[in-house]
Amino acid sequence: MNKKILLSVFVLLLLAATSICIYIFDDYSHRNNIIFYGGTILTMDDKTPTVEAIFIKDGKIEALGNQDQIFKLKTSKTELINLDGKTLMPGFFDAHGHNDLSSFLYGMTDISGFNHKTPAAVWKVAAEKVKVTPSGEWIICKGFDPILTKGLHSPTIQFLDSLSPKNPLLLISQSLHSFYGNSLAFKKVGITNKTKDPTVSSYFEKDKDGNLTGLIAEQEAFEPFRVEILEVFKKSLAENATNVMFENAKAGVTSISTLGLSAANKNILMLYEHLSAGTSKPLYKFLELIGKLPERKPNVRHFIYLRYDAPKILIPESVNNGDDFYKILGFKYWYDGSPYIGSMYLKEPYLQSELTEKGFHLPEFHRGESLIKQEDLLSSFDFMQSKGFQIAIHAQGDNAIQEVVSVFEKLNKKYPIEKYRNRLEHCLLLPRELMPQMKKLNLTSSFHINHILYYGDALKNDILGESRSEKILPINSFVQQQQPFSLHSDQPMYQCIPLLLLNTAVNRTSESGTVLGKEEKISVQEGLKALTIYAAWQFHCEDKLGSFVKNKYADMVLLDKNPLLVNPDEIKNINVLQTFVAGKSIFLKK
Repeated sequence: MNKKILLSVFVLLLLAATSICIYIFDDYSHRNNIIFYGGTILTMDDKTPTVEAIFIKDGKIEALGNQDQIFKLKTSKTELINLDGKTLMPGFFDAHGHNDLSSFLYGMTDISGFNHKTPAAVWKVAAEKVKVTPSGEWIICKGFDPILTKGLHSPTIQFLDSLSPKNPLLLISQSLHSFYGNSLAFKKVGITNKTKDPTVSSYFEKDKDGNLTGLIAEQEAFEPFRVEILEVFKKSLAENATNVMFENAKAGVTSISTLGLSAANKNILMLYEHLSAGTSKPLYKFLELIGKLPERKPNVRHFIYLRYDAPKILIPESVNNGDDFYKILGFKYWYDGSPYIGSMYLKEPYLQSELTEKGFHLPEFHRGESLIKQEDLLSSFDFMQSKGFQIAIHAQGDNAIQEVVSVFEKLNKKYPIEKYRNRLEHCLLLPRELMPQMKKLNLTSSFHINHILYYGDALKNDILGESRSEKILPINSFVQQQQPFSLHSDQPMYQCIPLLLLNTAVNRTSESGTVLGKEEKISVQEGLKALTIYAAWQFHCEDKLGSFVKNKYADMVLLDKNPLLVNPDEIKNINVLQTFVAGKSIFLKK
């Protein structure tokens, strides 16, 4: 009897082990066999801009051309999809995002100027959150914005203490370059008025008596707060990351990027690799089985740039890591900050206005300054490039950009850097005279184009003045120079909506309808390339993604209208109907 029981137990254990092994070694299939026809198919390939039909097999483009030719390839296993006059094109790239921050902020209390147009509305939402939050728990509000919310002023620590006397409270600005905390928030992370500022440009602001004002400027000073609240909210990170990726897919994005991923351990990299990689790892599937990782299914691709000061445990041994779906490409730096706090580094001072003086608290003749010394930047660049990693560096102001280019020029004298396709990020005031030098160095730019839409009026009237505002974001100059560039939303600063980026790049109008830099408008075709094949080139994957060419992956977005044919002002109203990665649907509009 005992032997029979033992045998039964053994069989059950064997069956359980077999089931677990089957589960952890199983993965979704990349197999498919589909012909799309009956609509407009934009290829983003100059040799063949449009085709009548496209044949997808096992995740890649098997053939494309006229319908009769492609239909000859179908078999009994081929699925035929009639586009019904809709437009199919390569999937969009989110060339510069912060998906870790987006996941971290997902579901937090929104006080942004997009949704709250008066100061009273902002403080009402924050107060209501305080009322329903148990004493001692963190309260995080995102999107604080004195530009979009007219009349909103930077809060004092005393005001925040009165608003939230029993909870640590933190306000995160829309620009993600300034933060405001109450006394309990500073106490929670061990910051006092005696704490040394990380750098001259990143600091805990103090008043004339040496007391904390509540302002936390730039990323280095924010780091202890980030570490603390990341620990608090880490339980929801996996679910939030999944939601953020799906939001990207809804917008037609098939490849996302995280610029400057902040992490102290490998957990978030494991999460992202599990969600996006082309094949699963048995360990990750086991963690999925026991509920430590979310369900794996076809998802957006993910390209990552670590922070330049990332812990060694996060850094891969080689740039040849990952696969076509998930990869760590390089490192992200910050040379200056934001125009909306006064940390953008300019040649000429900020405009003197009520916003800059009372909203930003900028002294007269303020120009900002660099966050890193040039010699330190050169040394770090040298080390990263010797390992083969690409560099992406945040540079908004004209002085910042000029100094960064000069550092790359010095590095180029030591050894050629053209192969890396190093990137300048945001590039608000990129000087046109630097472009030939940038092209020689193969320095490419990713433009934060919706500065124009959301903050164009403030840049013109309150921050830079009319003359400089006419020179911002010179994307057509890149077109004329035949140099690839990309467009981005800097998510979570702005929601990732590629067609809205395209709308702004083509029209260059602010929310009030003011056109900034008319000569820098680009064609719809060039804008689409910036969101597809040019961005793919920046990520060193133009041979696999970004256009419809035989043997490339079938990453696609289906639109209800052709962007090339609608009124330019209506591009933003085009709907994304379906999104595919390697021929697999990852979003379908209901």
